Amino acid sequence: MGIWLAAVLAAALAPPEDDALPRSLQLEDDVVYLRGVASARLGVWTGRAFSFEAIRPDGTKASSKQQALFSASALAGVEFYEHLSILGTVEGDLASKISATVGGVYLGWRENPKPRYGKGVPDEVKIYAGLLFGHLTVDQTGFGSFDRGIGFGGGLAFGWELAPRLVVDLFAEYRYLKFDYKPDILSGDDHIGGSTGWFGIGLDYRF
Repeated sequence: MGIWLAAVLAAALAPPEDDALPRSLQLEDDVVYLRGVASARLGVWTGRAFSFEAIRPDGTKASSKQQALFSASALAGVEFYEHLSILGTVEGDLASKISATVGGVYLGWRENPKPRYGKGVPDEVKIYAGLLFGHLTVDQTGFGSFDRGIGFGGGLAFGWELAPRLVVDLFAEYRYLKFDYKPDILSGDDHIGGSTGWFGIGLDYRF
């Protein structure tokens, strides 16, 4: 019995062979355990949920038909073991009468499919999700204001390497972020935003 327990304990304490682990979790000599990541993104935040029309108790109407905002954002954070990343983001969004600022925190995972599948696939594939919060205003006299919004977003990005530390990405992201209308209403919409999409291009630098 004692010999059997000793054998089990020895097996538990022995480090696993790299070949027994998934490729993404194998520890290689050239793996960078921790490094910084900085990104810049340009895109469009769009959706029918941006269309707004409400009638207030005094009979006045507030309406906005704009359904797309042009976006610019900056992200910065850290990447662990060349796969797991934590990024903070700050974003500005603008249309002719609507403007918004959005911030948040993303948790992401990056893979490099090209060594496995060869030519014809992106150098990188990333998935990410996180918490978003923001503020939105409509630049129209007497329109009324909105509460701050809290929601979430998640997306997929395909990247192509321009240099050893520089990657260009194409993004598609789903967002649920709505802003409640502060004035009382008789009928119509009580918020702007909700289920929307964000599409764009980005540039990643790792250091």
